[in-house]
Amino acid sequence: MIMNKPKLGIIFLAKINHQKEEIREMREYYLQRFAQCEEADVLIPEDLILEEADAVKAVKDMEARGANAIVLVVGTWIYSSVAISAVNDIHVPFILYGLSDKIANGNFGASIQIKYVLTEMGKKFLYLYGEARDENNIDTMLRFARAAWVKEELRNKKIATIGGKCMMMYQTQVNEFDWKAVFGLDFPQYDSLQIFKEMEKISDEEAHKVEKEFLEKVDKVIWEADNGEKLESDAIFTQAKMYLAFLRMKELYHIDVFANKCMPEMSALPYGYGYAACLATCMLNEAGIMTACEADVPAGISMYILHLMTGGQKVFFADIGRKHKSGNGATFFNCGTAPISMADHSKGVELWPIAGNIADDALPNEYLCGKMKGASIKFELETGKKVTILRVGGNGDTLRMHVANATTIHRDVAPDEIFGQRWPGFGLEFEHDTKSFFDHTVGHHYSLVFGDWSRELKYLAEILGIGYVYDC
Repeated sequence: MIMNKPKLGIIFLAKINHQKEEIREMREYYLQRFAQCEEADVLIPEDLILEEADAVKAVKDMEARGANAIVLVVGTWIYSSVAISAVNDIHVPFILYGLSDKIANGNFGASIQIKYVLTEMGKKFLYLYGEARDENNIDTMLRFARAAWVKEELRNKKIATIGGKCMMMYQTQVNEFDWKAVFGLDFPQYDSLQIFKEMEKISDEEAHKVEKEFLEKVDKVIWEADNGEKLESDAIFTQAKMYLAFLRMKELYHIDVFANKCMPEMSALPYGYGYAACLATCMLNEAGIMTACEADVPAGISMYILHLMTGGQKVFFADIGRKHKSGNGATFFNCGTAPISMADHSKGVELWPIAGNIADDALPNEYLCGKMKGASIKFELETGKKVTILRVGGNGDTLRMHVANATTIHRDVAPDEIFGQRWPGFGLEFEHDTKSFFDHTVGHHYSLVFGDWSRELKYLAEILGIGYVYDC
C-alpha cells in the first residue's frame, strides 16, 4: 500500500488592530483536530499572521517544508494584499477560506473581495467559507490536499509502452508534448524482445515459487474446457517468468507503469512465444505495479492516478462490454488481467484456457494459427459495492477526465459467450440512464476502484487545468 500522506499547510490571517477571538479559537481547534490526523500531515505556524511580509514568508516556508497545498484562512478584515501577495508566486495549489459565521470586523466580506481579485488575476484556487469547526470544509481541505499530492507524485514518473500501437487503437496513444506538460510524465518505449531476454535470466526455481503462490489464490483450474480447448501444463509457470522479467525491467529502467502490447508479439505462436500475458499482468497489478493491456497509455495513467489517489488500492482494467437490455446497467470485462484480491471469493476464482483464436486479430492471413496458449482468470466483483471508474482522454484543449460513480451488479453475459464467461468482469448500475455515460466515453477501456473518489478527481482535474466530465 502507498503510505505517503500529503502535507497541508494552514495559515491564519488577521489584522493587528481588529477583533481576533474567533480566528484564535479556530486556530486552536485546528491544532487539536489535526494533531492525530491520518489523512495528512498538517503544518500550522506558531501564531496568527498579521503582516504582508510575514504572510509571504509563511507560504515560502511551507513550500520549502514540502506542503502539497496551502490554506489561507481570512479571520478578520485584512488588506487584500496580505493574501494576494502571499499566493502571487505560490508553486502549489491553494485554498482561500473565509470565516463566515461571526462578524469579526468584516472577515467574510474580505475573503469575498480577495476571491474576486484572485479570479481576475487568473489564479486557480478553491474558495471555501463557513464556520470555524465546519467538518465539511475540513473534509474538502483533506481531499484537495490528496489531489494536490497526486499531481506532484505524477511528476517525472515513467509509463513504459512494451511494443507499439495495438490493433490500430488510436485511442491508446497520446500527444506526448501535451501529456508531459500537464502530468509531467515520461513515455519510454521498449520492444517485447527485451521482456523475452529478461525471462531467460529468471531461474526455474524463482518462477516455480511464484507459480505456487499464485495457484494458492485460485479456487479451480479448468485444464480442459467443454469445447476441447486445453490449458498447457506450463502456462502458469511461464507467466511467472514473464512477471519476474517485468520486475527486472522495472528496476533496470526505473519504470513506474506499464502499457503492454500483448497481441501479437506475446500471444501469437508465429512470433515464438505464443502465451498471452494475462497472468503476468494480473500478477503485476496484484503487486501494485499498474499494468494496462493493449499498449493503452491513457488506461495505464488512469490506473496509476486511481492507485495513488486511493492510497494504493488495487485497480481493475476492463473493456466496456455491453449495455444491459433493461435498466441502467452495463457489463465490463477483460481477458484476465485484473488483480485476484478484488474478487468476490465467495463465488470463486478460476483459471481457464485462453479462448479461441483471439491472437489472429493482429496477424496477417498467412500467419493465422487458430490458437494461442495461456490462461485467463475468471472472477466476479462483489455486488452492491460503490465504485469509481475513470479514463483520461483527449489532447490539448480536449484533455479531460471522464469519471463515473456506479454500483456493482451481476454482469449480463449469456452462457454461450465464451469471452464473457471466461474473463473477469462486473456489471455496473448507474443512478441515471447510461446514455450520458456512453456519450461521454473517451475510449473503451476504463479503470475501477472501490469507493467514491469523484471529488478528489475533480480537484485533481482543476489543479491540472484539464476538463472534468462526471456521470453517475
